[in-house]
Amino acid sequence: MNVFTPMTIVLIVLLMFNSCDDSVTGTDDPIAELPRELTATEKMLIEADQAFSYEIFRNTVAFDDEENVIISPLSISMALSMAMNGAEEETYEEMRDVLHLHAMGKKEINEAFKSLIELLIELDPKVTLQIANSVWHRLSLPVKEDFLERLTEYYGAKVQELNFADPASVDIINDWVRENTEGLIETIIDEIPDDMVMYLINALYFKGDWLRPFDTDDTRPGDFRLEDGSSVQVDMMRQESRFATYFSDEVQMIELPYGDSLFSMTVLMPNDPEMPIDRFVEESLSAENLNNWRANLSVGSRDVILQLPKFELEYEIEYNEILKAMGMELAFDEWEADFTGIADVSPQNLFISEVKHKTFIRVDEEGTEAAAVTSVGIGITSMPPSIIVDRPFAFIIHERESGTNLFMGKVKNPL
Repeated sequence: MNVFTPMTIVLIVLLMFNSCDDSVTGTDDPIAELPRELTATEKMLIEADQAFSYEIFRNTVAFDDEENVIISPLSISMALSMAMNGAEEETYEEMRDVLHLHAMGKKEINEAFKSLIELLIELDPKVTLQIANSVWHRLSLPVKEDFLERLTEYYGAKVQELNFADPASVDIINDWVRENTEGLIETIIDEIPDDMVMYLINALYFKGDWLRPFDTDDTRPGDFRLEDGSSVQVDMMRQESRFATYFSDEVQMIELPYGDSLFSMTVLMPNDPEMPIDRFVEESLSAENLNNWRANLSVGSRDVILQLPKFELEYEIEYNEILKAMGMELAFDEWEADFTGIADVSPQNLFISEVKHKTFIRVDEEGTEAAAVTSVGIGITSMPPSIIVDRPFAFIIHERESGTNLFMGKVKNPL
């Protein structure tokens, strides 16, 4: 449930794993470096993830007219990367391009995800980050062992075969989702359609306390201005402290660190209060701009007065049409998709039937708790109608326009 319905704020929880110093965090004792150097493939994966993040966020905002939008680009890209392990030929190339992973091979992508997951979940002992993956498939699907082995080895995926015709399978999958999001997201599927043969699911859970918590005694009701000129009353948190900020003709920006400061929330607003937030996202929110703005973050000699609404949001969306518009078309084509790396089901065909995404976030005086689930449903085409002429039959050879029958016959024995 939304605590409020603002339209004029963008809150993006970003996993920040760049080196930090007090010019960015405003703390005298930040973690100054990662516990190890990023590998070359990890750097490529992070660069790709940043490009994909801003692109899919802009496309989501443009596609969905909901007032509040929250997505987890990492969850989406990881779930699609698992599916990409079973894609071949042009289907694979399209998926890799949309994910901005064109500079990497399949093994490099998998290895980078594995090592980056291990790094992120152990990075800050004061921040909880859980990443879980799973594969659920129908009993009769002849899944290739090497496909499952890759998802188990590189993504730590739980693999389970289920009777999809049994309604209890829905509960089993949703129980896994609930468990791996600490109960913040309770369901990802309501039923299993007859043509669904596999679900590839990523679950992500984040809990971080602010480096500088807000005092609950300072939280007061306050007006939050909406784009139509009206306002709503919200619980507005307040504190004065040293925060890294950046102001320009384009943006007002502040960085709110969690834990030991390696993870942070970046809050951005257009500098022009009359600019609609959707337009700001479309025109200004890009990896290039964010890198430039963050490079100019600084902590002044005086404390910053920060007022931030408490809020709690839930969001869900189906990504089929958005991903198609971004260039991932073949994967959704019932007959042209090539997922023979998952299973060979000829004369039928495997394709991505749905990509569902659900998120939850709570921001209060202590910090932030958030969860995301992305489900990639793999469907199978219906068996094409067939006529097997294996018994006596009749035939007619005719001219279609006039209806003239040239030959007519019957065959009891074709030998």
